[in-house]
Amino acid sequence: MSPLFKIKSHIHLSDVGQDAKIRLGNLVDKFQNAGWMHFQELQKQLPSIDPHLLYFVVSHKINIHKVPLLNKPIILQSFVTDTNRFKITRLVEIRNTAKKLIASQIEDAFIVNKLTGKIAKLPENYPTHLMVDDLKKLTFHRDKIDAPASEHQTQSSFRVLPRDIDNYGHMNNARYLDLITEHPDHIEAVSINYLYPAKLDMEFEYLRTQVNHSVFYTVRNGN
Repeated sequence: MSPLFKIKSHIHLSDVGQDAKIRLGNLVDKFQNAGWMHFQELQKQLPSIDPHLLYFVVSHKINIHKVPLLNKPIILQSFVTDTNRFKITRLVEIRNTAKKLIASQIEDAFIVNKLTGKIAKLPENYPTHLMVDDLKKLTFHRDKIDAPASEHQTQSSFRVLPRDIDNYGHMNNARYLDLITEHPDHIEAVSINYLYPAKLDMEFEYLRTQVNHSVFYTVRNGN
């Protein structure tokens, strides 16, 4: 089986803001869609797993080298860089037609039982090694992110609506960034940690903290 997954796409009108440059949430959507399709292809070639098991994303880090523009063709490449019975690490790259790297995302996920909400594991003999691309091998990278204290803090809130929910019954992670107004041109890297899934009708508070040229967002349950 081939561990590489590649698809062609475009930056559509629905992806961009008034400046014709992709929004942060839509950029993450591109990464997640490619990663999800990649995983579906892998599952067709591997033994079936318990339907109650799913991968819950605990962190991802996005690096932006150049903000994609409206109507520009792009190529998305997805690789599994590390995995075992408990977790998976995946790298998705966006390149232009000249194969130049535009943006990338590395994502960590744990296997969770959706009935119990607890961390689970695959069978002992499950061939997870077949998913890994040895040329792109990386280790589990989750970083601890602490927002420092600052007087420069603003707050907003939102409620999780049906349109925000993904195929797994949780809020799509791209929605967190849809609500961030930072201009993509001014961002080189975004790191996000998730503690537990957001579900329908949950109410959240967004705290934006700025310290010099660094901006931190803390999202917490407002219920």
